[in-house]
Amino acid sequence: MEASGLHHLIYTGYFSVTHAMIRALCERWHTETNSFHLPVGEMTITLDDVYNILHIPIQGCMLDHDAAMDRDCGLDLMIRLLGMSEVDARAEARTESPGHISYPTLKRLYEAHLTEARRLEDPQTREEMQEEAVVCEEFSSISRR
Repeated sequence: MEASGLHHLIYTGYFSVTHAMIRALCERWHTETNSFHLPVGEMTITLDDVYNILHIPIQGCMLDHDAAMDRDCGLDLMIRLLGMSEVDARAEARTESPGHISYPTLKRLYEAHLTEARRLEDPQTREEMQEEAVVCEEFSSISRR
C-alpha cells in the first residue's frame, strides 16, 4: 500500500472522505480498462479490496430489504428512480419479485441512460435543442395572442 501512495486510505472512514478525494479518483478512472491510472501505474479495484477497505460484505444477498416490499412500491421505485416507463416496469414486475429487477433489464436501462447523456453532451444536439426551444417559445407566444 505504501508504494502506491494509498496507505493513508487504511485510516479513512466514511466521515473523512471529501469531495476533493472523490473528484481526484473520478479524474483518474478510465472506463476502457476499469482501472485507476495513477503516477505509479494502473490500479484495479477487486471485490476483496472493497471488503477489506470499506468492510462491505461481498457474500450473501446483494439486495436485502428490511421489510417485504409490495408490488406497487416496487413499481414506483422502478419508474421514479430508474426512469422506466410504466409499461416496462409492469412487465418486469411480472417476471421478478417485488422490489427486484433483472440484471439484463438494469444493464439495458443503464446503457440507455448513458447513451442519452452522451448524446446531450454533443454540441450539435445542444444547438438543436436550443433551436427547438426558440420555436416552442415563439409558438407559445403566438398561441397566447
